[in-house]
Amino acid sequence: MIGQLFTQDFLSAGIRETPAWQAISDAELDEFTGRLKKIYGQFKTDSNLNEPVTENEIIVRVLSSMGWSLSPWGA
Repeated sequence: MIGQLFTQDFLSAGIRETPAWQAISDAELDEFTGRLKKIYGQFKTDSNLNEPVTENEIIVRVLSSMGWSLSPWGA
């Protein structure tokens, strides 16, 4: 499908064969899943978020929970 970064097949099965996925312990995965649930839990499925809110309240927080930063200085 045009516009999708990963196929559904990869996300549901293929990703489990990657070294990065295999390096994550069950406890780490559970902790990360909990952080995502906390981030997404504050929004209803029918929320009408604008781009700045989506970026600041979801994207930045998800990336931060993975140890990533949008800042070129790492802050």
